[in-house]
Amino acid sequence: MFIDYLTIMMVAVVVGALLAAWYGWRFLDAPAELVRPWGWSFLATGLLLAIPALHLTLTWPLPGGNNIIMGEPALYFGVLLSLAGLIILIGHDLRPLAWLSLPGGIMLVVIAGAILQHGLTRSPVMWAIAYGAIGIAGILVPVSFRVPSLRLIAAVLLVVGAAIFAIGAVGAYLEHPGPDNFGQWRPLPLRS
Repeated sequence: MFIDYLTIMMVAVVVGALLAAWYGWRFLDAPAELVRPWGWSFLATGLLLAIPALHLTLTWPLPGGNNIIMGEPALYFGVLLSLAGLIILIGHDLRPLAWLSLPGGIMLVVIAGAILQHGLTRSPVMWAIAYGAIGIAGILVPVSFRVPSLRLIAAVLLVVGAAIFAIGAVGAYLEHPGPDNFGQWRPLPLRS
């Protein structure tokens, strides 16, 4: 059975990237009491991303390499967003966790190259830009704690990536329910 939850995952990527951009640009040095409520948003978004990504990574319901380029980064960053939410709620320092965005960012940049090299997705250039922008932002995150001027650059890159994922999500929501896609799909007990 094919299960398609990429739409909700794309929405979670958009929200997660925008949350990280806003938080990193405006609240990184703010007192814990001021930012604590934001932890719930990070936690919820991370769970919305990590749970379906875990299924995607373990079961491979998509064609070939799409499971790798979509599932593994979503799982990685879904867990990071969830942990960031918990750390913000508790009021601890985000710096140790921020270093984990570095290898994740490198992974996204490499995936951007793989998307171009293998012509993955229907719009390889668009998706390579999205993955690359978010990946470079992830690489900048740990350094931006010491170099505040990098925060705005990382935020802009996250917004660019989020915008592309938003365009992709809108397209998926318009296309996936159609009769040529999943509009005719029926669960096994209802098939005649």
